Amino acid sequence: MKYLKNIMETIKKVFLNTSIRSKMLIIFMVFMLFYVIISAVIYVNIIKTETLSQVRQRSHETTELIRTNINTLIDNANNVSKMMTTSSLIRAYLASDNPSRSLTKSANEVMFNIHITFPNIDSIYLYDLYGSVLRTNKNLTVSSVEDVKAAPWFDELVKLNGGYKIAINAENTLKTYSGKNLVSVMRILNDLDSLKPIGVLVLNISQDSLSEVINETGENGGSSFIILDANNNPVIKNDAAYEMYNPYLVKTSDYEDIISIDSKRLLVFKSVMPNTGWKIISCTSLSSKSPVIQTLNLLYVFFIGITIFLFIVASLFTANFITSPIKKLINSMQGVANGVFKRVSYNTGNDEIGELKNNYNLMIMEINNLIIKLINEEKKKRKFELDVLNEQIKPHFLYNTLDNIAYLALSGNNQTVYEAVNALGSFCRISLSKGSEVISLENEVRQIQNYLLLQKLRYGEMISDEYNISPDTNQIRILKNILQPLVENSIYHGIRPSGEPGYIKTSAHINEGYLILSVEDNGVGMDEQEINSISDENLAGNQASFGLRGTIQRLKIHYGTDEIYMVESSKYSGTKITLKIPLEEGKND
Repeated sequence: MKYLKNIMETIKKVFLNTSIRSKMLIIFMVFMLFYVIISAVIYVNIIKTETLSQVRQRSHETTELIRTNINTLIDNANNVSKMMTTSSLIRAYLASDNPSRSLTKSANEVMFNIHITFPNIDSIYLYDLYGSVLRTNKNLTVSSVEDVKAAPWFDELVKLNGGYKIAINAENTLKTYSGKNLVSVMRILNDLDSLKPIGVLVLNISQDSLSEVINETGENGGSSFIILDANNNPVIKNDAAYEMYNPYLVKTSDYEDIISIDSKRLLVFKSVMPNTGWKIISCTSLSSKSPVIQTLNLLYVFFIGITIFLFIVASLFTANFITSPIKKLINSMQGVANGVFKRVSYNTGNDEIGELKNNYNLMIMEINNLIIKLINEEKKKRKFELDVLNEQIKPHFLYNTLDNIAYLALSGNNQTVYEAVNALGSFCRISLSKGSEVISLENEVRQIQNYLLLQKLRYGEMISDEYNISPDTNQIRILKNILQPLVENSIYHGIRPSGEPGYIKTSAHINEGYLILSVEDNGVGMDEQEINSISDENLAGNQASFGLRGTIQRLKIHYGTDEIYMVESSKYSGTKITLKIPLEEGKND
């Protein structure tokens, strides 16, 4: 480790002592290499994204086409079965418990004609309810059903009442000697008069027909396709693609996923056929490149070559004018624009750049000292503003309170005067708080209770008050004398102008890191113009709301935020003023 450190120190020393031209060339080469690597990474990611987009689109389109073709194939078989159900000979054969030879032959001819007319149909089975069956086969097929009423699918077909059911090998009741699967379209046949079952028709489509549909549809898509039934069994038996991808199919989502097999990335897309519950799964390689992408690769290589050439030319041209130490110094100076005044600490050597660095560091030190001085002066200024605003509010309250006490003294009610003076004394003790700017919310609420006691002595039962103070807020420290001006505002601008008794409700709770205080009354309220007069834009010039204006200004300066209050009111429906105080200020005792 020490040896490596020595090597790095030696390289650094050599670099610092080389010529400016050499320094610039080295740095340009490093930047060029970095640029090439980053651009290559970005380009490869873009190509991967574009390839995935193209493969996804092609895979979805091809899968949808295969699904449409398979549905068409099944629908054709279903239409053929409907044709057979309308044949009078077929129905006559099924209705007879002992059909004649000629009737059996006629029914066989109908089945045979349909069989040769529709090449996709591999075999047809016609079961009556008396234990007999007629069949036509292109390839040898054996049925294990002796009594159709005992077949595992008979009751389900009866419930379908003429509807058809799709199953592989008629739910394993059919077996082909070729070992290939059959797609069975099965339906019950009912008597036209009684509408009771008289037989079962099973039309079988060879898996070769499905394979042909898949091969024709997907031959130009570069994808392999797997078809699974509702039980996740392969519809096309002995499908090599199924054997290859089967271990990974469980990893696919209901929509699509990307898997890796033998270091090859594949997009696996699963599409469900609603009518049958079958799943069409396509596996498409993400490694193949389209002609467009191959062209883009050539253009990218050409572009990188041109870029490298320009880098070299630019480095040779610029090396005569710009030096690496100057560039580093500029980068350091750029921090000043963002308010970061940091000294330069890297080693520049004993040249003119080193002297410039030292002078720059001296300038930074002076700026930092100046900033500290300005910050201290600003703190003093804010403290002075708080003191001035606080002093502005005290006389405003005392004038109104002394008016009340004078009124009581003139009325000659000594006991009431005593209560008023006692409440005023309690108010002053809490208000002074030994010079502290903040008090607990519990004392702030006690303040407005003393204040309202004085106001009730004057206005009697015209004013009632209630409190909804959450217990966990009592000891939170807040700026003092912020609720009393709001309560006073409710009396003089809300309840008193109404000429009727009113209430004042004070609430406090915590919400998302803020102490929420509100003072609400049911006075005359305010219209939109009056609310606008005490908004942030107009509050400073509203001489009628001196107490509210001073309180809001104190809060904004103390807590350092403009979003400190909200007014809710409508004409003749009362007013609610809400304060939103950050808890970081409020929790320090």
